[in-house]
Amino acid sequence: MGLLQKLREIGLRVGYFKPIGVGLKTLGGRRVDPDTALMKEAAALEDPVELITPITLGKRYLELLSDPEQKTMEKIKEAYSHLCKDKDIVIIEGPPRPEMLTCSQCNVAHLSSELGAKVILVVKGSGDEIAEQAVLYKKFIEDCGGDFMGVIMNFVPRQLIERVRGILIPAIERCGAISLGVVPDRKELSQPTIRDVASELEAEVLTCTKHLDKLVEGYLIGAMTPESALSWLRRSAGSALITGGDRTDLLLTALETDISAVILTGNIYPALSVLTRSEEKGIPIILVSQDTFTTTRQLEEMEGKITASPSSMNKIRLTRDIVSEYVDWKRIIDDYVERKAREKSSCAS
Repeated sequence: MGLLQKLREIGLRVGYFKPIGVGLKTLGGRRVDPDTALMKEAAALEDPVELITPITLGKRYLELLSDPEQKTMEKIKEAYSHLCKDKDIVIIEGPPRPEMLTCSQCNVAHLSSELGAKVILVVKGSGDEIAEQAVLYKKFIEDCGGDFMGVIMNFVPRQLIERVRGILIPAIERCGAISLGVVPDRKELSQPTIRDVASELEAEVLTCTKHLDKLVEGYLIGAMTPESALSWLRRSAGSALITGGDRTDLLLTALETDISAVILTGNIYPALSVLTRSEEKGIPIILVSQDTFTTTRQLEEMEGKITASPSSMNKIRLTRDIVSEYVDWKRIIDDYVERKAREKSSCAS
């Protein structure tokens, strides 16, 4: 998303292509990969969804992709040839891991070879094993016929940025891999807002509708007495408290701390005094029908996601700013220009 915006900003006509998606979202009665739906709407892509992602799989996909009658790669190449028209450059999103879909000859290396695309590997984290993983994937991609361009280190904790630049990057470069950027962890992208949480839980917002864009930095289950909870609440600034609406004493105590929100479970409405104090403190209260255990499980599976909703517009703009500052996008463009010049020269000769 960030790279697409940056390339558009400098005047390029940019397309987005995700040849194989996983259909976890329904759009117009059709299963759609959530990344495809996001890019289609948020980036205002004119190409139809079925062209952007010609193949959409479920969690069990080997039966489909192993069937020679499906002609998977032919469908991908046909869609890509149509999508490329009137575009200066196309960003192709591969499988989550380079080795995924190897059994079907559709992994990152094969897609690179068949579509004539260079591979930019994005790895998440800051441990030494990340550098070795990047080098291993470079070798895997190249050995399988792919064209490897470079590596971006993503979500690196700020306190480890200099170590990554001083130790990990030189290590991968000694192994022949080019670094294209080190991106620091931004909690604005990795943590959900209260609005995101309310949407995920299908919750009713009871108070403070103007404060739903606060970030939720964690969760605390309120199953203790107010006295016992107070020390935890004070150490959990930015977290959301999950408890029942009948816990008036605990709720009033929590609203005097720096929590981000209150999630009431079991469809139990709180006392009027709680709602009043919530409005005074600017701490939203949301109500869900599920019990505390079910609610907690849902939240455990939730990550801070960028969606096409208005609440994600700041995140979408932030991705462009991050690419501008931390990714060597000029090198990516220079490589693209050189490649086009070689292709033009080859055609002329």
